[in-house]
Amino acid sequence: MSGNHSSSNNWNKVMLGFIVRKCNMDLGHPPTADEFAAWANGQEENGQRYSLFGRPISPSSAKVMLRHPERLVSVRSESIVKSSKVHTR
Repeated sequence: MSGNHSSSNNWNKVMLGFIVRKCNMDLGHPPTADEFAAWANGQEENGQRYSLFGRPISPSSAKVMLRHPERLVSVRSESIVKSSKVHTR
């Protein structure tokens, strides 16, 4: 999942499983591919909306991502990363 990473953005590499768990917590249930794509594409921070992975993902991409939680991905928001790590078991 690479994108145009500008130096003004805060990018972090994390296991995809952490991101899926955060989505699960936000939705209150394990996400479908459609829900995961909508959630990842509709993030908001400081009043600005953005795509968590640097570009919008499709439901078909989300379906593949949900099957590979061990994969490392780049994400924009440090707050997503921090809240995901706090809730791991």
